[in-house]
Amino acid sequence: MDERERLAAGFGDMRRAMIPAFLLDLLSAVDGGDELSLTQLATLYVLDVREPVSLGGLAERVGRSHSATSRLVDALVRRGLVERQEHPTDRRVRRVAISKDGDALLRRLERTRADAQLEIMNRLDPADRALVGRAMALLGDAARQERRTP
Repeated sequence: MDERERLAAGFGDMRRAMIPAFLLDLLSAVDGGDELSLTQLATLYVLDVREPVSLGGLAERVGRSHSATSRLVDALVRRGLVERQEHPTDRRVRRVAISKDGDALLRRLERTRADAQLEIMNRLDPADRALVGRAMALLGDAARQERRTP
């Protein structure tokens, strides 16, 4: 088994242990039983960069047409998960940003995933648990560097 296959198998095992809790928490987090679609959830994660983006830029990132992205944003705005903002130097341009409620939802989901991961990690001996914790920190650092790269 090569490195890619080992990584895929390990992540697959972890996801099977973690994803049900994540998805169940996601379903319970939405008011009125009106579930978020995977596209809406992915859009929230795309917007989770602390910088507002143009609708066109968002459409490109989520792989949807401008009109489909506009409808997607409208639905998320109605739910209070994203907001439209004026561009600071061009009032004709509207940008999209994650709202405080949208950010709170993503942080809640991250805590749910972390709880599930810690439950798995607690089955490891302390040295291996520390190693996994360090590896996760290194992966987080690498991901942040990737997000800063244009």
